[in-house]
Amino acid sequence: MTSSSNPKGFSLDEENRAVDATFENDDGFDLDKYKKAAQVAFDFSIGKKKEDGRQTRETVGKQGFEQRKTNQQQQSFRDRDEARDSRQATKAYRF
Repeated sequence: MTSSSNPKGFSLDEENRAVDATFENDDGFDLDKYKKAAQVAFDFSIGKKKEDGRQTRETVGKQGFEQRKTNQQQQSFRDRDEARDSRQATKAYRF
């Protein structure tokens, strides 16, 4: 190939050397680097999901405890109200 076939006037060897020099330090697509990056992203995602799950379990456990505590308080209030009502009814019946 001569310079007449190349519109820029470079010979094929000159053009190839220029292309080689351009990509000399280019790693291109490195499958190992891609796999490592994908693994890091995957591990981060899994870690995030595990943390979210832990927080959800903690929240559910806390809500359950609070609900049981609330139920116990409500039952205690009901028992006291019932005892009070019973005393009042007994007193009212005597008079």
